[in-house]
Amino acid sequence: MDDSLLNRGKSLENKFFRDKDQQLLEKLKAEMAGKEAKDALAAASGITDQAVLDALTANNVTSESLTSVSLVPLVAVAWADGKIDDKEQEAILKAAEGAGISADSASHGLVSGWLKEKPGDDLLESWKAYVGGLKGSMPEEAFGQLKTTVLKRAKDVADAAGGFLGVGKTSDAETKVIEELEKAFG
Repeated sequence: MDDSLLNRGKSLENKFFRDKDQQLLEKLKAEMAGKEAKDALAAASGITDQAVLDALTANNVTSESLTSVSLVPLVAVAWADGKIDDKEQEAILKAAEGAGISADSASHGLVSGWLKEKPGDDLLESWKAYVGGLKGSMPEEAFGQLKTTVLKRAKDVADAAGGFLGVGKTSDAETKVIEELEKAFG
């Protein structure tokens, strides 16, 4: 056999395997990115069901968007009576940490800013619109888990301020905001 033909054959064979290796490498990278995205979503939302997390990532729902969905209501509840007390602030920061927001992140800075100065009403209205859009695009089970998690955290913030001997933990203003949140979820 002609050496040049043999060399071309080897060259073609090497190219085939390089291309195949590159395809496998790209597939591996995509799988790793998908796993990281699901892990981040799980941390942000409290959702642990892998099928639900798969559906969320397939619908391009990011941990950042879910984090804002989960924290905006907490801030709204905390500011419902016009002020945030230390226990409410602590509950929100704990929820942020639980959602995977590190103290040195931009998201933490944003939340901290909301705790120092009350955000405008348009933030909650934007949140309601976003939740309405999520309802139609998320699997029902995932949306239900998100609703449960967000409302529980909001009630925890409302209860954080306390009351006297366990009575009156949640103010009327906080109850009204929680009812608005429930209505937004439908």
